[in-house]
Parts: sequence; C-alpha cells; structure tokens
Amino acid sequence: MFEYIILVHNNSEIRSMLYEILTDLGYRVTTVLNNTGLLDTLKNERPDYIIINQAAAGSELEETLKEIRLIDENIKIIILDPDKNVFQIVRDILKVLKEKEHSASTFKEPKKVHLKSSILIVDDEKECTEMLKNYFIRRGCSVDTALSGEEAIMKVKNSKPDIVLLDIKMTGIDGIIVLKTIKDIDKSIMVIMTSVISDEQVIKEAMKLGANGYLVKPFNFAKLETTILNPEP
Repeated sequence: MFEYIILVHNNSEIRSMLYEILTDLGYRVTTVLNNTGLLDTLKNERPDYIIINQAAAGSELEETLKEIRLIDENIKIIILDPDKNVFQIVRDILKVLKEKEHSASTFKEPKKVHLKSSILIVDDEKECTEMLKNYFIRRGCSVDTALSGEEAIMKVKNSKPDIVLLDIKMTGIDGIIVLKTIKDIDKSIMVIMTSVISDEQVIKEAMKLGANGYLVKPFNFAKLETTILNPEP
C-alpha cells in the first residue's frame, strides 16, 4: 500500500510538479502552501511523510517541527534545501522515499551524485524535439536536438551528453542501432528510449543493449522526469 504525503511548498510551479511526480508514482498527496495550512491539515489527517520547503515555513520552521512531533512523533519529515533546483529536489525526495528513512531528514548535496543536465533529444518529428527542448531549457538544462540517427551519433561523439532521449522509429537508421552505437561510444551516457507503441520484444532488446528506460508517447512530463531522475539500474 502506497504511503500518504503532505507536501508544503510556497512555489506553485514546483508544488504542482512535485504533486504530479509523486502521484504518478502512486503516492497519495495533499499539498499546502505554508506551515499554517500544514498544521490545520494535521488536525484531521496523519501522513506517513511531510515534505516541507524551508522557505514555506520561514523563521517558524523549528517551532513547526516541534508541533508536528507533539502531534505524532512517527511522521517522517523531509526538509528541502531552498538553494537546490527542481531536479535536485526531486532526486533527493525519491532517494529518501525509496530508502524509507525513519527519521527526520535535512538534505545536503548527495555525495557521488551529479545532476544530469546535458540532454540530446533525438526524434525525426521536429515539433516533438522543439517541445521537449523548450521544456528542459526552462528547467535549466543544456539541450541539443537531432532529427536523425546519423546526426545523433555525430553529436554524441562531439559533445558526450549526459542524457539522450532517443526515438526508436526514425527515417534512416533506427533507434536500436543508434542506442548500440551510443553505448559503444560511452556506456555512462543515460539513454531513454521513446516510441508511440509498447513493444515487449523491442523493449527487451533495448534494455539488453543498455537502455536506461523506455517511455511510450505521448508521455506526460512528470513521468519523463521521474524516468530521468530514477532510471533503471
């Protein structure tokens, strides 16, 4: 049974994005704007986790934490670092939820974890590449595009991106061949395959060749970000 989370964040865009990602993972989520809304909610509900942004609580953070503990000392608390960007915030939250920490947590930058911010989007549909490019640029990523497998291979050789979003069916060489070539160039590059269909045989072949994920189009952005931040091992 998935757990219940109360999310406290004063930034509506980040609050909405975190809500979509967490609900997409199956968590039941209630969002509130500040510590007052949080304490009012706790009068009637008992979450498994409280995720709270320091800026939302302000100078009253310590007092709010004390009140939470008086209400229920077993609630697990995740305190977000206000200096981190949205990718780092999501990665930190998913890390703690996956590990099921049983104590309050104040996050620092995780050791040996580096934000993946250089993205190559490969798709022969220009509208699709432009949409994804604009989305990730708004989130502070360095983004390039390729409209063919041949162009993608050339750009991977030249720039070694951190992440490649790779369509399977394209004019010219297909995505599976491009995937194999990318992994031959550098196995550490994260490759997320995309397709308009879910083909089990193709998925198995892609994973065997080292793909880090597979998304069926059209996909929602919350699912896309979750896959990038929490790829297959």
